[in-house]
Amino acid sequence: MKRAWAMLGGMTLLLVVLGCSQTYDERMERTLDQMKYEQRLNDNLMPPVSKGKLEENLIYLRPPRGLSGPTKTFQMTVVEPGKFDDEETFIEPEKQSLHVLARVDRPKAAAKKAPAVEAVPRGEFNADVVDLIRNVYGVELNLSQFKEVSKQRNTFKAHTLDLNAKKVEIYLYGSKTTPHKVALIFEYPKTSESAVAPKIGLCLESFATGEPARLAFAGGEVEESAEGEAGPGEAAAPGPPI
Repeated sequence: MKRAWAMLGGMTLLLVVLGCSQTYDERMERTLDQMKYEQRLNDNLMPPVSKGKLEENLIYLRPPRGLSGPTKTFQMTVVEPGKFDDEETFIEPEKQSLHVLARVDRPKAAAKKAPAVEAVPRGEFNADVVDLIRNVYGVELNLSQFKEVSKQRNTFKAHTLDLNAKKVEIYLYGSKTTPHKVALIFEYPKTSESAVAPKIGLCLESFATGEPARLAFAGGEVEESAEGEAGPGEAAAPGPPI
C-alpha cells in the first residue's frame, strides 16, 4: 500500500514538473515572438511621434521608416482653421507621405463668453474627411466604398484610390461614439508599393489612442483586455504578432 502511494506521489510530482516546464516553454516562446515583433516594428517604423499635438491628444503613431516630420504646415491641402483638432504631414520626398487628420472629444468646459468669431461648421468626421479627399484628388468617393479591416487589435474603415502612377490608402479610425476620430492617409508611387505596403501594415498595427496610447508613450505594455476606450475602432496598444 505504501508503495502504491509512493508511486502515485511520484507520478503527481512528475506531472506538476512537466506542466511547469510546458508553461515556462510557452511563456518563453511568447516572449521571443514579442521580441521579434518589436524588432520588426523598429526596422520598419520611425519612433513614436512625441512632444507635439499627437501625444497631447493621446494619439500614438509610428510612421513608416523614411518619413520625416511633422512638417510645419499640413501639406495635403489648405484646411479651414478649426475644421479638425490636428492636421499633420510626414513626408519622404518623391517616395511616400502620410497625412493625419484628427478630432478628439473632450469634456465640455464651463460656459464662457461667446466667441467673437463664429466657429467653423463641422460635419460628421468621416464625411468631412471624405469630402476633403474628394476635393483634393478630384475623384468620386463616398463612405459606402470603405470596407472594415482589422490590423491586430485596431479596426479601420479603409479604401484605396488608384490614381494612375500612385496610390492613396485611406484609413478611418473611430466612430461617432468614440472620443478619438483619426484619418491616416498614405500616398506613394505604385513603383514603391512592395516596399511601402509592409510598413503601412505595421504602422496601423502599432497605432493606439486614449489610455493605451498613454501607456505606449510611457513604454508600458497593455494586456489585450485593457482597452482604454470602449467602442468600435478604439483598441488597445499593439501586442505580439498573430
